[in-house]
This record gives sequence, C-alpha cells and structure tokens, in this order.
Amino acid sequence: MQIDTDLRITVYAPSFTTAGEICRFVEEKRNWITKTLLRQSLQSARRIEKHYTNGESFYYLGRAYPLEAYYDPLEERGVTLKNEYFFLNCPDDRSMRKFYFVSWYKDRAMHYISRRLEFYCSVLGLTHGGIRITSAERRWGSCSESDRLAFSYRLVMAPPEVIDYVVVHELAHILQKNHSSKFWGLVAEVLPDYRVQRRWLRDNEYLFNL
Repeated sequence: MQIDTDLRITVYAPSFTTAGEICRFVEEKRNWITKTLLRQSLQSARRIEKHYTNGESFYYLGRAYPLEAYYDPLEERGVTLKNEYFFLNCPDDRSMRKFYFVSWYKDRAMHYISRRLEFYCSVLGLTHGGIRITSAERRWGSCSESDRLAFSYRLVMAPPEVIDYVVVHELAHILQKNHSSKFWGLVAEVLPDYRVQRRWLRDNEYLFNL
C-alpha cells in the first residue's frame, strides 16, 4: 500500500488476488491509513514552495544552508556549496534555478549514497544489481526483483544516520522482498535504532522539497 503526495491510496497485489482480499486488507489498515493521511495533510500544509531567492534555506546531509543567488554570465552556471552557503549562478528564472539545484543534488546523492552502499554491502556480505538516482517525491528508495536499487535525490538532504537507514532498508530487501518480521530483524541487526530514523524521516520529510 502506498499513499502519494496527493493523498491517493494505491494498493499493489499479485494478479491472482481477489477484490475481496484487497478490500479486507484495506479495512485492516484503516487506522494506519487515517493516521498517515492526517500526517501527510499536516505536512503538506507546512510545505513551502521554494522561490530560489537570497536567504532561503536548502538542506544537505541534515544541515540547512542559506542561498546566495546571482548571475554572472562570465562564470559557470550552477550550484556550489562553500563557506556555509549555497551559491547559485543562474538568471532569475525559477524553473532554471530548480534545474541546477536538482542536478547538484542528484550528483551529490549518487556520490554519497554509493559510498554508503559499498560500506553496508561489506557489512552484510551482499552485492546489488546497480544504483540509480530518481526524482521521486515520496519514495525514498526501492529494490527491484533484480536487486537494482533506486534512491530519491532528496534523500541526500537528510542527516547521515537517516540516509544509512534507507540504504540498509533497501539492501535488506535483497534478502527479503517484503516487510515481514524477518526483514525488520535484518534491519535491526545492522541498525538497532532504525525506528528512530524512520520516525524522524516521517516527521521531517516536508522539509526536503524543491
């Protein structure tokens, strides 16, 4: 079951699953659905659209940095992070400024998450089928049937310990393609406090919008 940012509920099930079974499953999850819809509604109300102007804060590895935006046609366009500031050289065009920020985050996410994957693969004795960085707004990570991993670029805005939780979560899916007790046991073996990180991500994900 997945609840999207527009509060649409989607249930994924094997093709042989009957409509009655799906309805019973949804009914069993009624309390969870209600709580999740309420939390996401509150987060949507708190989510502020970025305008990419001076003074706005942007997150990287759990820290917020103010933006200094300017345009110098003689310098390379794009985003840099230095001296506790984000610097953006780009014309005053919101879509263009967002493009450069997304590109910067995707590059940093690939670099940082790849290193954390390498570390936890050695811890768990696993290999994966590759990694890609997506623009997903709600899904922080995923693991395909072929063990190919995907992570949202927005994940690199979160604190390192939260990123580690999502990385370990997806690696555990290589061994358990479900969210059974065995799956969570695998996660807990590596990260005993994973519940703290999961809760932090749920409570603060509204911060990581562009």
